[in-house]
Amino acid sequence: MIFAYYLLNIIQAVAEFLPISSSGHLIITEWLYGISEHGLEAFLHLPTALAIFLVFFSTFIAILKDKKTWTILLVAIIPAGIVGLLWGDALDAIFYSPIVVGINQIFWGGIMWWTAMNYHKHTGEIKTTWKHLTWVQGLKIGFAQVLALIPGTSRSGITTLAGIWQGLNPSQSATFSFLSGFPLIAAASAVGFLKLAKEGNILSTLPVTTLLLGMGLSVVLSIVFAKLFTSKHTLTVMKVSGIYRLILGFLILVWLT
Repeated sequence: MIFAYYLLNIIQAVAEFLPISSSGHLIITEWLYGISEHGLEAFLHLPTALAIFLVFFSTFIAILKDKKTWTILLVAIIPAGIVGLLWGDALDAIFYSPIVVGINQIFWGGIMWWTAMNYHKHTGEIKTTWKHLTWVQGLKIGFAQVLALIPGTSRSGITTLAGIWQGLNPSQSATFSFLSGFPLIAAASAVGFLKLAKEGNILSTLPVTTLLLGMGLSVVLSIVFAKLFTSKHTLTVMKVSGIYRLILGFLILVWLT
């Protein structure tokens, strides 16, 4: 269980900040290891939320001082927040399965790879930053983020794609993805702690030092990959991730047949 916990922390850190779907990878890993621990997501999502806060701390401070920017951010958060709050458990009951992950990896992996490969051909050097989005554009990105509630989609991937389609350059779009995802990831951690308080038993399964070390490892890796995906290499990461998703998706479906 200790090895599996560290592995899940590494997967969460890498797959949350690369557009390859953390939920999809966690489902597959938990399925392979037979893990079903109530409240485990609390210890997986908290480090990634903390990493976003640390990497974009100055940006968050600036947002609080600018009504226009926090309004844009707010409308991008609302759709997924409402859907997740009202129907999150129902969506998990319907879509929480390896086959859904495999299909989504292939579908969105193909779209991601095509978008990254054809970005310059169809858009040129677009310089729009997320601060220049209208609230309508922010809302469109927010509705795209709802799709990330289905495992295998990738929240960072779908919101980055939506941002690019709204005229953002790739690194700005990836940045907006993490800014708008921060409250949702933090909320996911809070829900995990509530489950832990009610019925979880992970604290009796793993030592506190193991839990803390795993979270620390996750924070460090999260910071590294958050900076990578929001750098000038965003398109390259999307191309490679798209190919990886296609391969992984096919392997999952082959494994299940």
